Amino acid sequence: MSIIKLLTSSVGRKVLMAITGLLLAFFMAFHLFGNLFLFVGEEAFNSYVKKLHQLGFLIRIAEFFLVLFVVSHAYSGILLWIKNRKAKRVVSSYSKENTSGAASSAAFTGSIVFIFLATHWSTFWYKFNFDLQGMSYYYVVTESSVGFGNPAVSVFYIVAIALLGYHLKHGITSAGQTLGIVGTRYENTYNNLAAIFWFWIPLGFISIPIWFGFVVRLI
Repeated sequence: MSIIKLLTSSVGRKVLMAITGLLLAFFMAFHLFGNLFLFVGEEAFNSYVKKLHQLGFLIRIAEFFLVLFVVSHAYSGILLWIKNRKAKRVVSSYSKENTSGAASSAAFTGSIVFIFLATHWSTFWYKFNFDLQGMSYYYVVTESSVGFGNPAVSVFYIVAIALLGYHLKHGITSAGQTLGIVGTRYENTYNNLAAIFWFWIPLGFISIPIWFGFVVRLI
């Protein structure tokens, strides 16, 4: 079977979704590491972002693959969702009780996450790269109208990340099944590591808008 036929088959799309989903989860961990410099202070965060910019072309390559992974993951997910919907219409024994809440809402949560990513790139990423207007990176995130200085942005960020965590809970479990980890001696270890990605890392991201969007303004 050719690579193209494999990737366009249901099994191939599931494998592609699993791999790209896990790679995106690891990117989240790296991204959170950088964002936590916000708690260290303005100088530390600005210095971190400037060092990333100094990598120049390497960052552009990383961003290209990041977008490629997101698009591939979303495209494969949409095709599988359409196929599953068609299959469920002809299987009379299907019932919602056989599907977890996270699985049945994966398309919805995935759509919200995609909208969030598009918004995130069109605001923070765009500002950082093309439209600082004399502002520091720290100020853009914590004080500007596209950042947590805007309560609406903070609330949207919190809700979107919470849905992302819920999406990851189903996604990482499904990836374990697709890659053959579920049912092996590595399953418990995998599930423990998975909790870091679907619970603790999203919680870390959520702590940022809670602190800079609301708490510091009440102190």
